[in-house]
Amino acid sequence: CYLFYTVMSFGLDHLAVKWVARQDFERFSTIAFTNIGTTLFGFFLIFIVSFFFDKHIFLTLNTLGIGFCFFSVNTIIFSYFRGLETMGLESFILVGQRLILLLTSFIFLGLYKSAPAISISFSLSLCIAFIIIIGVISKKKINLIQNKGFTFKKDKIVSVLKEALPLALVSGLGIIYYRIDSIMIAGYLEMNDVGIYSGAYMVIEGVMLLVRVIMAATFSRLSQYGNMPDIKFYEFYKKLLTLLIILSLILCPIMYVAGEFVFDLFLGKEYQASIGVFYILLLSVLALYPGTMVTQALIAIDKQKIYMYIALICTIVNILLNFIFIPQFGIKGAAWATVISDIILTVSCMAYLSLFFKKKVMPRCV
Repeated sequence: CYLFYTVMSFGLDHLAVKWVARQDFERFSTIAFTNIGTTLFGFFLIFIVSFFFDKHIFLTLNTLGIGFCFFSVNTIIFSYFRGLETMGLESFILVGQRLILLLTSFIFLGLYKSAPAISISFSLSLCIAFIIIIGVISKKKINLIQNKGFTFKKDKIVSVLKEALPLALVSGLGIIYYRIDSIMIAGYLEMNDVGIYSGAYMVIEGVMLLVRVIMAATFSRLSQYGNMPDIKFYEFYKKLLTLLIILSLILCPIMYVAGEFVFDLFLGKEYQASIGVFYILLLSVLALYPGTMVTQALIAIDKQKIYMYIALICTIVNILLNFIFIPQFGIKGAAWATVISDIILTVSCMAYLSLFFKKKVMPRCV
């Protein structure tokens, strides 16, 4: 479902934020309309694939697929508010959806202890969130798809799909990039090792939450300045990059010291073996805090193709390093493969942006 979700979203959420930030609402209308088509096509693929499995998996895939449909449409709507930088009460809908998911999961699991119980809860909570979002839009009298003077022309949709394609491929590569190590650990080692590695990665994802929140709040401004990159864009980029580097340098030592306590509190004694892997993966945080920002900066200046090429190279490097390191060093080898790949990703994006500023932005400012 996550793989097919890349077809549903197709990178359109980033484009939606970018073009709303640039006040091109007609372009956003085309993006929103295109999103409906990609979402339905993604669900169609899930539906076709589900026929190759038994009834239990068939039900799980299709109920998850319905949930991902709502998730895709909800994301585009939220992207509109992000682009305007007016996320207010709307942001609490996301929190409410998570709480509904937890509540319904407990209820359904009490009645039917299997995977479809969770997938039904997932879809139901997102459906409720969608209804609330539509209510908010109606109350505010917002027209997400411009009717006046707007026609759904084929060339406009093709233009949006071409612009979004690199981002869709990046999303697909990201799923491979961040999941392939667990699959390869399962192939070379034991399933218990997969659990230990996943426990460490789960905590790392928690540490990465802060930078994702910051980028969700600042991508609109990056896109606005990135329309015609000048000294204003460069200064904003530099301040944001400095902030994230400082945050990573503060968070990593804190998490290193607090690692054992965090694992005891959230995962329990069974995951103590994850701590050694966690310490290695903390080096990725040092790379990915600034790395998350520089990849978003590439999208903001319409260089998503460069981001795609770098992501493709890093995915290949990650897979090759896993082939070499996992048989020799086990799950710690997989962690080192991730760290090296993340450093290459960040350094490559920063190097390209440095050249971009020297060639395009600074001469123009002079």
